[in-house]
Parts: sequence; structure tokens; C-alpha cells
Amino acid sequence: MKVEVRAVGLKAMREKRGLTQRKLAHDLGISQNYIPAIGSGARHAGPKLQEQLIRYFGCRFEDLFEVVLSTRTPAGSRC
Repeated sequence: MKVEVRAVGLKAMREKRGLTQRKLAHDLGISQNYIPAIGSGARHAGPKLQEQLIRYFGCRFEDLFEVVLSTRTPAGSRC
């Protein structure tokens, strides 16, 4: 098993503030395509981006992220 941090509250927080994916990505200095990918769980925000998002929105970790145990194995790995 693996511990994952998922940005389950990102879309709601972004929409609550009236921010587009483009604006948020620009402000954070990341690709616009990365925003929906981390929101859907296809990609994961690393510790640095997690901290940037928390500071950007002025919220708590729990408002944006959820920590879960995953049984998913990365592509190409053997168990």
C-alpha cells in the first residue's frame, strides 16, 4: 500500500474564489493542464505545490487535500 495526498477540495476552492484553471496555473507558475489533473487524481501535487496552494488560498491542508491509502501500483512495476 501507498499513502497518497489527493487534492479533493481544489476545484471547489478555485470555483468559490471565481478563479479559472488558467489564472490559478499562471499565479502558481505551473501548466494549466496540471490543475484539473491534480484535482481528478490523475497527477499528485508534491509537497512544494501543496504548500503553495495552501498559502495561495489562505486555508488549511484539510480544506484542499485528503490523505488516503492506495493499493494502486505504478505502471510497469511488479508485485
